[in-house]
Amino acid sequence: MGAFRNNELFRATGLTLNSSTDHVTAGVTNVTTGRTGAIDISRASNGLLVVNIANAPTGTDPTLALFFDVQDAFGNWVQTSPATSIGGVVVTAAGTTYGVINNGYQMTNLGRIRWTVGGTTPSFTGVSLSIHGRP
Repeated sequence: MGAFRNNELFRATGLTLNSSTDHVTAGVTNVTTGRTGAIDISRASNGLLVVNIANAPTGTDPTLALFFDVQDAFGNWVQTSPATSIGGVVVTAAGTTYGVINNGYQMTNLGRIRWTVGGTTPSFTGVSLSIHGRP
C-alpha cells in the first residue's frame, strides 16, 4: 500500500457567506499555502470543490449557489462549474455538498470560488471550503 498523498490546494474555514460578498477575496487566507488572493490551481488538471456548512442558514427561504471560476490570459473570470451550482444543486440547509470544478475545460493557473445567496436577509455561517486537485 502506498503513502497517502495530500492533493489539497485550498482550504478556508469559519466563513460567513451572505449577500455583502460574492467570492473568496484577497482577504481570505488559504490554510493550505498561508497566502491570500486568487487560488493557485496550476498543479491540477482537474479537481473537486467540497463545501461544508456547519450551521443552519438564517433568513427567509435562504439559498446558496456555489461556483468555480478560472482566470483567462486577459484577467477575465470564466465559470467552469455547472450553471446551477457545484454538484448541480442549490444549497438550502446545513450539510456538505461537492462538485467537479473543471466541467470539461482546461484548468488555468488561477481560480476562485464564487457564490450567489438568495432569500430574504439570508446568511450561511460556519462555512468551510476546500479544493482537492489531481495532477
